[in-house]
Amino acid sequence: MYRIGLTGGIASGKSTVVSMLRELGASVVDCDVLARDVVRPGTKGLAAVAAAFGPKAIREDGTMDRAYIGGVVFNDAERKAELEGILFPLIYERIDEELRRIDEGEKKSFVFLDMPLLFEIEYQAYVDEVWLVCVDGPTQLERLMARNHFSREEAEARIRAQMPAEKKRALSQVVIDNNGALAQTEEQVRAQWALLMDRIQRG
Repeated sequence: MYRIGLTGGIASGKSTVVSMLRELGASVVDCDVLARDVVRPGTKGLAAVAAAFGPKAIREDGTMDRAYIGGVVFNDAERKAELEGILFPLIYERIDEELRRIDEGEKKSFVFLDMPLLFEIEYQAYVDEVWLVCVDGPTQLERLMARNHFSREEAEARIRAQMPAEKKRALSQVVIDNNGALAQTEEQVRAQWALLMDRIQRG
């Protein structure tokens, strides 16, 4: 099964493109959902996080306190690596399970992996091609501030925490420019979809 990594920086509009692809009939694995699955109450993932980060890592309702964990690892590379060492193997395992389910059940010839941090975790080695959704810097900053009600400083810090868009462009086979109107983005997605269908059919 042909694997396509779909990624994009924060507030780039990747979710919009995912919706368009689903409407066209694509199977999409939402890796954010799988990442949440591995730390649900009662999982070994959540137990491992609690053991590493202490009781404050768990909220009163038994779920992981994402705000607390985020605050601990955001500016601490060592703790961030520790968290990733716990979660990434579990997430990769869930991704493999989902891909097997799609391959055996839906009999699809290709699948999209919706993965915001694909390049940051170097997952591009496990896909056949990468589609990148991107916007220019000022647009990304403006959209992130409006969407999350961040101050300029908070938004800039979130953007800096991810790989620069220029590097992602250089590593991607398909780039969807989401700076313009929704119709312009959809036109690009449909054009790339047609090219993908042609590649798949030709093998």
